[in-house]
Parts: sequence; structure tokens; C-alpha cells
Amino acid sequence: MEPLEYDNDYLVTGLKEGDPVIFKIIYKLYWERLYHVAYYYLKDEKDAEDVLQDVFISLWSRRSHLDIRAALENYLVRSVKYTSFFYLKIKMRNKTMMGTLPDVAPSNQTEEYISYRGLLEQLNAIFETTSHKTRDIFYLNRFNGLTYSEIASRLEISVKTVEYHISVALKVLGLHRLV
Repeated sequence: MEPLEYDNDYLVTGLKEGDPVIFKIIYKLYWERLYHVAYYYLKDEKDAEDVLQDVFISLWSRRSHLDIRAALENYLVRSVKYTSFFYLKIKMRNKTMMGTLPDVAPSNQTEEYISYRGLLEQLNAIFETTSHKTRDIFYLNRFNGLTYSEIASRLEISVKTVEYHISVALKVLGLHRLV
């Protein structure tokens, strides 16, 4: 039996209107693909499940403010990638910190996870106020580790445009004086 096809605009409109049935349809349509994307980057079932949960919670909580211009599936895949990169960044930072501080007692992982989720929500809320391009460029630089010239080449834009969007993102984050 062939799965039902849903119009992208229908799904996005229903989501923005807060229709829980549409949200459930979106979840059922995309969860498996999104899980595989998260697992591809994280190589851990639990982390992949956590990423999916974070993305869908964020999608529902920000539904009325979303500005989805492309296909919903593409938007969700991009969200899963960025959230996965954020998870990896946190894991790397934790490994580095634990490696440099071997005598420190293990911290409370539950507290770290709660803090992490809070930070993720704050980051998502902050980037709601920026353009998709600014957010994408910032994530490519900070979470993927791409240089400005690599981003410019990938997105077929100038390095100056990349610099501009990074500076906008840093100003929004209040970090422009720290760089």
C-alpha cells in the first residue's frame, strides 16, 4: 500500500495553526528519515532519538513563528543536521574538558543534559530572529568547522558575504566583542 501524499503548504499551514493532527502526520511522515540522518552523524541510537525529540519539540513550540519557504522535509533534515552537530560539539567539548581535568569527579549528567537542552532552546529562539542564510552560514562555520572560503565556495557566495553573516550571527548572540 502506497503512503498518502500530503501537500507541503497544507502541512506547514496546519502546523502554524497548531493542529495536533497535522503535527502527528508530520511526525509519522518524517521521523524515520530524520532518525537515520541523526544516526548517520551521531552513530548512537540514544543521541539520535534525543535529537529527534529536540527537533520536534522545537518545531511544535515555535510553530506559529516558523518561516518555512522550502519543502518541510528539507527544513526538518537541516534542523536535524544542525542539532546533531550541536550534540557532537557538546560531546567533543565534554571529552576535552574531562581529558584536561582527570582529577575532577564526574559531573551530574542529568544536570548537564537539562542545561544542554535549555541552551539548545535558547539558541533556537535566538536564531529565530535571523535569516535562514545567516543561521546556515553560522552553523557551517561553528559546528561543521568550515572556513569562510569553504562556506563561500559551497554556497556560491563571496567570502565578504560569509563574513557579513557571521558578524550578524555573533551580534545576535552578543559575542561580537569576544571574537
